Amino acid sequence: MKSEIITRAISLDHPKVQEVIKIAEEIMNSNKILNIDNLYHIAKRSLKIPRKGLLTIIQFLVNKQVLIEGSKYSKETVLSNRTRRNIYEFIKFNQAVHFSHIRKNISEDTSSDGGSSGQLIWHLEMLLKFKYIKKFKLGNYTVFLPTNLDEESGAIRFLLRDKLNKEILSIINSKKSIKRSEIYKILGEKREKVYYHINNLIEYDIIALKEKQDKEVCINPEKKDLLESILKEM
Repeated sequence: MKSEIITRAISLDHPKVQEVIKIAEEIMNSNKILNIDNLYHIAKRSLKIPRKGLLTIIQFLVNKQVLIEGSKYSKETVLSNRTRRNIYEFIKFNQAVHFSHIRKNISEDTSSDGGSSGQLIWHLEMLLKFKYIKKFKLGNYTVFLPTNLDEESGAIRFLLRDKLNKEILSIINSKKSIKRSEIYKILGEKREKVYYHINNLIEYDIIALKEKQDKEVCINPEKKDLLESILKEM
């Protein structure tokens, strides 16, 4: 009966769930990696929870990636490392960034012990493992973003961090459509440079060629509302 109540009402705030997390963290704090079978046997001896209820709690914590087999961290303690927390806060604040942007920021942060690129990769893998962040490919870039941000918004935010991309998209967004030749004249930039960025934005499906007028471009109608919303924020 008790196990059925736990199953129906299970959540991270449940007292019994917190007790299991505490035991898991005690195991990891003793510099041991987490072994789920070991956790079960220790928790079974320490807590008055029926077998089925305890197994349900442990499976719940594993599914939620609060606990990970073979790790020395839980979802809560993984951010106890100062550098890892700085990386997470940087990604959360900037929304969508690539590796070199993170590395530059962390290396310039005098309060950080970021170290080598290998260490940064390890910290990012830990944040990915515990679902604090996610990543996706955009052309040649691997973009890191918070788990609550969808990839479509992340792609637009990432592209808008480039000044020329932002200027091009702002110009196109202010028109129904515009010739590519007019864009580079407005910007006063080299034609090849502007055309390269325009072609990338077409490839990323943010802008589109105007139907039957391949020299004119417009914002992809499916992305227009989202783009305008993000442009206002930035």
